[in-house]
Amino acid sequence: MIFIKGLLCILFLFVIPIILGKFLSRKDEKPELIYDFIFGHIIEMGAFFVLALPLILLRANFSTLVNSYIVLILILTLLSIIINRKKFNFKFQKPQFSIFKIIFFVLLLIQLFIKIEYSNINNDDSSFVTLSTSMIETNKMYLTDGNGNETTEMSARRSLNPISAYYATISELLDIHVTIVTHTIIPIIFICLAYCVYYCLAKKFLKGDSIFIFLSILCFLNLFAFSVKGYNRYLILYTWFGRAILAGIILPLLWAICLDAMNSTCNKFLDWLRIFIAVLAGSLCSGMAVPLISISIMAIAIISSIRDKKISYIFKVLLCILPCIIVGILYLILK
Repeated sequence: MIFIKGLLCILFLFVIPIILGKFLSRKDEKPELIYDFIFGHIIEMGAFFVLALPLILLRANFSTLVNSYIVLILILTLLSIIINRKKFNFKFQKPQFSIFKIIFFVLLLIQLFIKIEYSNINNDDSSFVTLSTSMIETNKMYLTDGNGNETTEMSARRSLNPISAYYATISELLDIHVTIVTHTIIPIIFICLAYCVYYCLAKKFLKGDSIFIFLSILCFLNLFAFSVKGYNRYLILYTWFGRAILAGIILPLLWAICLDAMNSTCNKFLDWLRIFIAVLAGSLCSGMAVPLISISIMAIAIISSIRDKKISYIFKVLLCILPCIIVGILYLILK
């Protein structure tokens, strides 16, 4: 049984995301595996948000969401295999090791060990784990309060950013209790995902071993420059929090993509599509995505428009942040 669950974890959390990531990959981005892993998870989260939000507002059963998501992901996976079959590269390249790479990976393993060995629970679990468990047990979505009591009113703050429904769905797919999913499995995936994003962002400014020196310093600071309200606390201890995913993964990824999208030498449709899907993924995580994503990438668009004398950046960003605008309007209506 444990073996089967392990295979399901590998399939749904590694293999399928890498296959889906081919939709947004480019040949000039190396190593492909890292970019596929990042964008595969972003596609999964964005697709889940698009599917979940209307079903939640229509008060559909949780089982309907799970079954619909399985069908959607299978269709997208098959389409990616068919459309992107030429992008798949099965050639094994011998990795090149350096002292800085070894230092970084050792620090990363220490960080993962701390998270797994000292996994903790706090009062905010009522916003995630309790809601996720209630969905599985009652087959109803967001009709339960933080104490597990059924209610007829839906909380706009929680239902419009359905990260709890996402965890409950993953729990059902893996056949693993949602507490284990959020406190053990999700942190491993998302901590690795975060450093993959930092790697891609560092590649915009650095080369060679300088990238891993930067990652080692960042990992060292996350481990030892610890503060009660600092981001590193959420990255290590509360990785499953929606705001931790937003701050640690979505926003840095958006900044990295914006450097390509708002560049007169690149500025391809694929880059803007990446931004749009990343905004969808951010909208899944937290209500703070509405102001933070909108303000941050609009600020980059305004500066880039002045630099390149292209006002089109601003209009394209307005289209990309439509999910945030829609969620903001729905929040005002349902509040």
